Amino acid sequence: MRDAYSVQTVRAAERELMARLPAGALMRRAAAGLAAACAGVLGRVYGTRIALLVGSGDNGGDALFAGAYLARRGAGVTAVLLSPEKVHTGGLAALRAAGGRVVAAPAA
Repeated sequence: MRDAYSVQTVRAAERELMARLPAGALMRRAAAGLAAACAGVLGRVYGTRIALLVGSGDNGGDALFAGAYLARRGAGVTAVLLSPEKVHTGGLAALRAAGGRVVAAPAA
């Protein structure tokens, strides 16, 4: 069985952790967990091709940092930015530094 938590509960837990951790540590932990889960689904990372659909804000940052972890393990990672004007700049820089590609989603 999986548990679900309300937004308020999650935000309160995040606030508590962010008060104790260095800046960005919580996001990097989330990204590492996401990258590990993706690697588990893929079975192998090296040589795979991965597309990230990246929204704005911190959730988008999680995806970009996870993509950076996967790119450093040998995956070809392309991030499709759904809101390029609101992209998480730190995550974007990490993905680019790891060799990931970035494209903007076509206008609707």
